[in-house]
Amino acid sequence: MVVMEYQPEHSRLRVDISAHPHFQLKLHTLHEYIVSMFYVHQTSLLGIHHESHERIRQLFHFLLEDSLLSLYIYPTSLVKCENGTTCRVSELAPGDQIRCVIRFHGISKLTHSHGMHLRFQHTLPSLWKLSS
Repeated sequence: MVVMEYQPEHSRLRVDISAHPHFQLKLHTLHEYIVSMFYVHQTSLLGIHHESHERIRQLFHFLLEDSLLSLYIYPTSLVKCENGTTCRVSELAPGDQIRCVIRFHGISKLTHSHGMHLRFQHTLPSLWKLSS
């Protein structure tokens, strides 16, 4: 994956995964499966009734936009470099090649004045910088 940018104010690492179409398809399939599950079980999971499948999809803040994957990780998180050293995720630069382990562990429901949003909760237990 290629780093596009890191936004420390949002703890968001944006990476280009266009070179990994199978991974992109798996993420998209997972998203659609989760949306469908929330559609079928909207009453028990969300406390709402008779919402359309598209409306349920709109509630989700998805991590993948076209071929850009947004990963949320603190700026002080450590990255293992190929020379055996470590650096902070905030030191990654556009164009750096990385590998990571993504662990999905839940979906959070955020309710505010604009309505409800659903987010995929994830962590990056391992992150490696391969090259610049």
